[in-house]
Amino acid sequence: MPTIVEPARETRIEGVYDVLVAGGGTAGVIAAIAAARNGASVLLLERGGFLGGHLATQLLEHSVGWFDAAGEPTVGGLANILVERLKQDAGSPGHVRDDTGYTKVRLPLEHEIFKSTITQWVTDEGVDFLTQTMAVGMQGDDQQHYVIVENKSGRQAFAAGAIIDATGDADLCSLSGCDFLNDGGAETQPVSLLFKLGGVNHSKLLDYVEAHADSFKLGVEAKALRGEPYVNLWGFGDLLQRGYAEGRLSLERNELHYAGHVRTNEAVINVTRFAADATNAKELSKAEFVLRKQILEFARFFREMVPGCEDSFLAATASCVGVRESRRIRGVTILTDADVRAGRSRTDGIARGGFPIDSHDPKGKGMDGTEHVPRGYDIPFGALVPDRGPNIIVAGRCISAERKALASARITGTCMAMGQAAGTAAALSARTGTPVRSLKVSELQSLLRAQGAIIGT
Repeated sequence: MPTIVEPARETRIEGVYDVLVAGGGTAGVIAAIAAARNGASVLLLERGGFLGGHLATQLLEHSVGWFDAAGEPTVGGLANILVERLKQDAGSPGHVRDDTGYTKVRLPLEHEIFKSTITQWVTDEGVDFLTQTMAVGMQGDDQQHYVIVENKSGRQAFAAGAIIDATGDADLCSLSGCDFLNDGGAETQPVSLLFKLGGVNHSKLLDYVEAHADSFKLGVEAKALRGEPYVNLWGFGDLLQRGYAEGRLSLERNELHYAGHVRTNEAVINVTRFAADATNAKELSKAEFVLRKQILEFARFFREMVPGCEDSFLAATASCVGVRESRRIRGVTILTDADVRAGRSRTDGIARGGFPIDSHDPKGKGMDGTEHVPRGYDIPFGALVPDRGPNIIVAGRCISAERKALASARITGTCMAMGQAAGTAAALSARTGTPVRSLKVSELQSLLRAQGAIIGT
């Protein structure tokens, strides 16, 4: 490929912080607040136009991962404060039953309120943030790092003693030359675009569910869904197969997730998918086209084939392609599939997970793994720390984990727990001048416990 040579230039340092967080999703927001609460000056960067990550951009139907299969809580601390703030703002009713039986509870969200609630919370905690700002480079040494960004103001740089990569794709780790468990082009879970339907008649829809209960994965009797403010369904396989056979759908699926909001006659639909490398701009652009074509087909499918949805309409779509899996760092420690399957406890745990292994087949008709995890498991500190590179720590779906392990740990509730651990560790590193990978895990654990986080014994 031909290349060009860019002239050398000076980039102005616009600010100096103790901690810089890249990525304003659930992991990044909680990490930024954790760092601020532990005395650090913090800058939070978000490449999109608002904070909130997949819960906001994807209209994600609910947040999960808060309890294990035994009903024991796995997430506490700052994440619980978020729940209370959402309840106060009428942004969530709190935890409700999972009708599918896949997990114990889920946390429904009002997406627009959620975005405003977390933005207000970040501001209240004294965190500086920049939206529409993408990190494009890193320089520096163990004591001071310079993150280069580009936004509407041009090219800028910010200095920080400790860096948190909560981009989901480990973008800063990639820019820093860190190693990864998966090479470029490796198979990953598919990307998706969720969408919202309006004009749903839930009473009529539930008539169909009761009459065809064997077409759904239900954790309760179908009649127990009536009278509830939220309806969570996993199924519709018979209608989907017929829709594909009749040429109404170009994507063959044997299931979909339906999150209904009865009061507003709305539902968020999780069904689209496309196999793509989420770190490749061309593939993401192709995904945007393919997935939006699928959305139009599925919206028509609901009108034409799903009882109760005859008058439904496409009310909203996700604002960008949603990613389940991309880069995974090679960390000091690896969270293994066996760790998750066994519900393993560790002396170096700094967060807990407990959601089922939820792995989507990138090219098939459904899931390639839905394994229940018997009890909560510990996420080791070393899974958040690259085995080499600058003073950087990660949180979210780019941690050091095997693929099936990540399929459990990537869930939003678990990401918030990892965010609190990463933010606390970064603040401790900046305050003491100790590189993240040299911190005493016992000291970090003591801080986390004192601040309400749930970690292993």
